Amino acid sequence: MSERNGAIGDDEGPVSSKTKTRKADRKSHSIELTHNVYTVGWVCALPKEQTAATAMLDQIHPDLPKPPNDHNTYTLGSIGEHNVVIACLPKGKYGNNSAATVATWMIGTFPSIKVGLMVGIGGGIPPKVRLGDVVVSTPVDQYPGVVQWDMGKAEKDNNFKRTGALNNPPSALLTALTKLETKHEMHGSKIHQYLGDLGKKWPSLVPKYTWSDSLKDSLFTPDSSPGTRSRWQVISLILRDMILALLGYLLGGWAFAPINRVAEQMTSHTVNVKVEGTQRKPRDMHVHYGLIASGNQVIKDAKFRDSLNESLGGNVLCVEMEAAGLMNYSPCIVIRGICDYADSQKNKYWQEYAAAVAAACAKELLGYVQPSEVDGERPVKDILDQVLDTVSRAEANVEKVRSKLDRNEDLEILKWLTPIDYGPQQSDLFSRCKDGTGQWLLNSEEFQDWISESKQTLFCPGMPGAGKTIMTSIVVEHLQSKFENASRIGIAYLYCNFHRQQEQKPVDLLLCLLKQLIQGRSSVPENVKSLYDRHMTKRTRPSIDEVSNALHSVFTDYSTVFIIIDALDECQVSGEGRTKFLSEIFNLQAKAEVNLFTTSRAIPEVEREFKGCISLEIRANDEDVYKYLDGRISQAQSHALQRPDLRENIKTEIINAVDGMFLLAKLHLDSLLDMRLPKDIRTALKKLPKGFEAYNDAYREAMDRVERQGLKTQEFAKQVLSWITCARRPLKPLELRHALAVETGASELGEENLPEIEDIVSVLLSIRRRV
Repeated sequence: MSERNGAIGDDEGPVSSKTKTRKADRKSHSIELTHNVYTVGWVCALPKEQTAATAMLDQIHPDLPKPPNDHNTYTLGSIGEHNVVIACLPKGKYGNNSAATVATWMIGTFPSIKVGLMVGIGGGIPPKVRLGDVVVSTPVDQYPGVVQWDMGKAEKDNNFKRTGALNNPPSALLTALTKLETKHEMHGSKIHQYLGDLGKKWPSLVPKYTWSDSLKDSLFTPDSSPGTRSRWQVISLILRDMILALLGYLLGGWAFAPINRVAEQMTSHTVNVKVEGTQRKPRDMHVHYGLIASGNQVIKDAKFRDSLNESLGGNVLCVEMEAAGLMNYSPCIVIRGICDYADSQKNKYWQEYAAAVAAACAKELLGYVQPSEVDGERPVKDILDQVLDTVSRAEANVEKVRSKLDRNEDLEILKWLTPIDYGPQQSDLFSRCKDGTGQWLLNSEEFQDWISESKQTLFCPGMPGAGKTIMTSIVVEHLQSKFENASRIGIAYLYCNFHRQQEQKPVDLLLCLLKQLIQGRSSVPENVKSLYDRHMTKRTRPSIDEVSNALHSVFTDYSTVFIIIDALDECQVSGEGRTKFLSEIFNLQAKAEVNLFTTSRAIPEVEREFKGCISLEIRANDEDVYKYLDGRISQAQSHALQRPDLRENIKTEIINAVDGMFLLAKLHLDSLLDMRLPKDIRTALKKLPKGFEAYNDAYREAMDRVERQGLKTQEFAKQVLSWITCARRPLKPLELRHALAVETGASELGEENLPEIEDIVSVLLSIRRRV
């Protein structure tokens, strides 16, 4: 029989397109098109795959009504004598579970579906598979054509054991597949014929869905592949290796390549010399039959791809994201056009063409599926009824599983935004709080107004040591607990620190806020991904305006955003850093629903920025101090401190002395912890300094300790304290060593003058109050 008729023999080959169309025309006139006449389910993941599938239909049928709980969109039509239902995953939804949901709805609406096709694009495993090739899932060894590579359990030694099994394709499709493979071996594929028909019927699809010379395979360039070498180059390489081997033998050892290696090279250099390493022409595409690996994560790593292939015996030809979900619920064959190599160089140039060749291959396969064999298959709906519990669980978990999709890229973007993470600091600060601490602030009228009304700012000044940072941690914890299940509420916080000014410039602080607000989402927003892509290629960092724009975009995704900033007075002052930062925050607050909570020392420059805002001074609350002291005394080693009468006396006297400064409670209690006699404790309590005078006493005591040291140690300690206190910014250890090595009148630093860092630390420890 001629290839033009598309047949191997009278009883094996598919009938011609015209004959199929005529038969379909007669069937469509004689059979009423109801849900029950459709026996082939065709599932796509992307709109471009659906376009290619629709273009392959011989006829397009009118739509049919569907149940209200079916959210799929269907295209109905026929290919030859088969009535086909085409369904596409919802836009933006990918993966096995989404495919399973679509298949479930489709089978419920079209109960006579007996065979399924999953047709679209995938990533190929080079060098076996090239861009533009087609891979058809076929059972290999113990695998049913598709294996879900990420389904299993972790075992010891970081091993991962795959568990479970997917359904085998229906026998009607496997029988047709055998005929198709034989046809391809003997006469070649009809794929290009169908692509030509597509171009005639749908001219607007030609530029993207048919072959174009602009399609280049970057992995197989003419300069990089041994397959492009001429035969004489290959022969020269072989002769060279044989001479080297002979020399090795004459010299008494196989120091060079052995003969069997030469034979291997001969094979690798001569097989597919015409194709390997050259850019593909339309007729060079191949149809491969074998294993497809399916999972819920996009693979964009060549090393991971290759290790996955190795773990499956080197049998994998293609990787994708939907097939395993469909095969669990619908007996099907998966057909994938190769559009990339599942590596970091993913591109979209090949996607439409790859979708078209896959659809054409699916159409050719259906030409070998006999309607009588389909009639003999069991309806998929009957099979599905046996696993209804599993389906229900899958549907319930679809959104949960989708939220865990490949986070590697998202985590990389978050790390790029800023490596700073205030989470551990927040946890450490809040862990120091006693239960019930800070309730006076949370219950205050000012705080309640701030938390309940929109666009509010609460400014909380306080003297040094008043406990502003601890109170900030309490506010953060309160908000996180209150809005734990409120996905539309955003919370971000900053802990400014004088010693970290170099990493707390205005743009850095805004990036920290952006990172925190993104972390709670299922994926990084597209505008932030674009920001990352734009700057990563140039090795640059985003400007403050770009970050502010990104923040504003993220703010609009929330009904309210709470921003908490501690120690604003310690924010970078040089270059108007603090002013610039606050200006950006206030501008964002004017455009979005932002509530701002800040703490600071009561300094005029900061207070001016919050003129007219709600204000609440933070002072050490007596009840909070009492709880703190009670907890510390309970852990003290001195038994004298545990006496009930003395214990209460200590708490009362210290509360009277702190004068609103929480830090003084710690300092005063520290001075009593090493006392053993009740008389000494009571005497010390009567002499407790109050307010700022306590800080002066602590300073004087430290200097007294210095004066009690030897003369050289005194001088050295004063030098160290002078440099630490008077430097414009915190000094690094090496900078402090160099500063201490400076001698008046000297033109250079001498190595002999450099003090050891251990001696510097020892001096500082000697003047530190015992705790």
